[in-house]
Amino acid sequence: MTRRLKRGTADELKAISLAAALFFFFFFFFFFFFFFAQTCARAQEPAAPSDASPAVLPDTVLNPPAEPNASLAGRPRAGALPPHSDLYLEVTLNGDRTALIAHFRQRDGRLYAEAADLDIIGLRVPDMPIMPAGTPKQAANTEIALDSLPGLHYRYDEMSQSIAIEAPDALRKAYVFDTRALEKAPQASASRGFVLNYDAYVEDAGSTQSALWSEQRYFDPHGVLSNTGTAYLYSSMHRYVRFDTSWQTSNATTLTTAQVGDTISSSLEWSRSLRIGGFQWRSNFALRPDLVTFPVPSLSGSAVVPSSVDLYVNNVRQFSGSVPGGPFVISNVPGITGAGEATVITRDPLGRAVATTVPLYIDTRLLAAGLSSYSVEAGFLRRDYGVESFNYDSKPVASASMRHGISDRLTVEAHAEVTGGLYDAGAGALVRLGQMGVINGSLAASTGHLTGAQVGLGYQLITQAFSVDLSTLRATRHYGDLAARDGTPVPLATDRATLSVPLPGSQTVALSYIGYRYPDVAASHIGSVSYTVNLRNLVSLSVSAFRDFSSRSSSGVFLSASMGLGDRTSINASAGRQNGEGTWNVNAARAPDYDGGWGWTVQDGGNHASHYQQAQVQYLGRYGQVTALGQALDGRMAGSLDITGALVVMDGAALPARRIDDGFALVSTDGLAGVPVLHENRVIGTTDSHGHLLVPDLNAWQNNLISVDSMGLPAQAHMATTRANVVPQSQSGVLASFRVTQYRAASLILRGPDGAYLPAGARVHHEESGTDTIVGYDGLTFIENLQTDNHLSVTASGKNVIHCAASFRYVRPTDGSLPTYGPLTCQTVSGDSP
Repeated sequence: MTRRLKRGTADELKAISLAAALFFFFFFFFFFFFFFAQTCARAQEPAAPSDASPAVLPDTVLNPPAEPNASLAGRPRAGALPPHSDLYLEVTLNGDRTALIAHFRQRDGRLYAEAADLDIIGLRVPDMPIMPAGTPKQAANTEIALDSLPGLHYRYDEMSQSIAIEAPDALRKAYVFDTRALEKAPQASASRGFVLNYDAYVEDAGSTQSALWSEQRYFDPHGVLSNTGTAYLYSSMHRYVRFDTSWQTSNATTLTTAQVGDTISSSLEWSRSLRIGGFQWRSNFALRPDLVTFPVPSLSGSAVVPSSVDLYVNNVRQFSGSVPGGPFVISNVPGITGAGEATVITRDPLGRAVATTVPLYIDTRLLAAGLSSYSVEAGFLRRDYGVESFNYDSKPVASASMRHGISDRLTVEAHAEVTGGLYDAGAGALVRLGQMGVINGSLAASTGHLTGAQVGLGYQLITQAFSVDLSTLRATRHYGDLAARDGTPVPLATDRATLSVPLPGSQTVALSYIGYRYPDVAASHIGSVSYTVNLRNLVSLSVSAFRDFSSRSSSGVFLSASMGLGDRTSINASAGRQNGEGTWNVNAARAPDYDGGWGWTVQDGGNHASHYQQAQVQYLGRYGQVTALGQALDGRMAGSLDITGALVVMDGAALPARRIDDGFALVSTDGLAGVPVLHENRVIGTTDSHGHLLVPDLNAWQNNLISVDSMGLPAQAHMATTRANVVPQSQSGVLASFRVTQYRAASLILRGPDGAYLPAGARVHHEESGTDTIVGYDGLTFIENLQTDNHLSVTASGKNVIHCAASFRYVRPTDGSLPTYGPLTCQTVSGDSP
């Protein structure tokens, strides 16, 4: 017995050693190939601003003939320089007027300029000592002789006090513009509130059964506390099962999220995730949706004159702009995944288009150079999820994952797990092989109760002609991780191969193979083939077949078709044969409009042993969705009713709403009802009797434009602003408050002491506000900023000088209109005569 164990252990160690040797052989072979190819490329090509080949435009590049760096090359050709002087000259660079006047200093027949001034002009200054001996230290650190810059020539014109500089591209600053320039990250916020999401389900299939899923979520500026679970009210079971409870907070500055409670452990492509109860701290790039995490290339070129530039990626224009004369760089080329071509088009001095095409390859799995992602968690394994509310393993566990972009071609990975009696750690890498795709590899080992190793290799290439994805993951029999420690063994082999070939006419053919082999379980080797064609984007046909090569009886072939009829209505049909049994299904459906309305689905199908039919009706409203379903299975009838929605408590109000999954906003108009509210310039509703309207489905951590229609305001209502940019935190709500001020004004009809209308032009002074106005025709005047009690003094000059006073009481109309008072008699002020 002991000899067998020792022999088994020796075999495992040999297998581990062999797997490790093979991994490192392939790993270092590809690394050697990668760096050798890169070194050769650098030796043969000039340096570019990015790893993409520079888009050199030969017809537009300024290439002056090389001249020795002698004093004659840089000395003035028009006008003589004074022996010692300060000059302020208008600058022309390569024939283009810069509209700049720069400071130059003349010494011993040579022109000098400060590095900062040359930088403003648009010249790159090499770091070299250029001042003659005896120059003051301060000047030596800041001034550069123009004739010491290689390839630079200048012409000084004393009459016009200008200097014309000609410089090669190597000395000129590149004009850089970003095709996806990122604005400053918006500042996200959250108000304080509570959300109750619910999904109530009732079914009658001979006996009545019901269930209620709910989420209770509290949020404030510091984070989100959430709890989910389902209450089962079956005839044989009455219980509540808790799913997840956690507190989560995020930091948009550091792009990190911390979570306490139930969470899911981190993993990589060659590791596995588990549910744990404890603590997790992870990087979260979703906090910056505008952030591009994968490497994106830059393209460079040069133009001798100001020109337009267009960027095409796979023959689709992605960017258009203007560049000045000289070198330029287009950063963050967008638009593709996998292999493709970028074409830069500029104009030469004669106006002719000059195009240069550069190959590209983008893989979103890679991380940009210098960017890292990580996750660390610790706690206790969760068991019987969805069945038991509180079933956690007694032994603590911890795990961590890390990814880092070494360069735009290399991303490294690492993962580690630990618990009582088990230690597991591994490392991996993804390497971009130029235009030949990306290869990835990993090696992990475990020790303790489970001792073994796992090695993985993969390759992916995506081109316009085809795409291929290959991967294999092999483990020794006793390799273990946290999932294996909890009873789910690691597969001994996991293989995947996929080949997809697009054909003309919106056709695609795909071949795939998946293989699994677990300890003491029969292996599975499943191959499949599929063909898909789209006809004018209205009809889609698909044919697929599969075969499990380890089981002769496991195979199938399927045919499906779908047709869009417009107005959110579609028809789908499928038929097939699996494991010797025929199946078929036909259904028609119309989805409800997002703004609300009715939807329906009818379905008929079956197999050789049974036949089923069902019909479904949905209604989507502002406060949720109701779904009624009727089914018939081999003559047995059943029906169900499902109601989903939410209740939001914010700003002292409780509002019903649709289910709230992420960010939202609560619009408040200070109690003013009936105000139209717009989301991204689209009317979504009006405020209720308390001046509230809930706007669901906002994009968290992004700008969302909320506005109100001021044309819908009463005449006496005024808003300082009618637009608000709302940036909610994830799963939180923001109070979008539009402050409303009531416009207190009225029209008055005034008569003089003699009963006649006051003459036009009479001056009216409002005592309470201190404002002045005048009387129009027929004694009509208009007074603003009214109080409850108002006093007026009137002065009229002319044939009859009038000094009189009037008073009235202002009551704001309930319909929002501007009232008219009068006629009011203006009484003579004591001591005056009419």
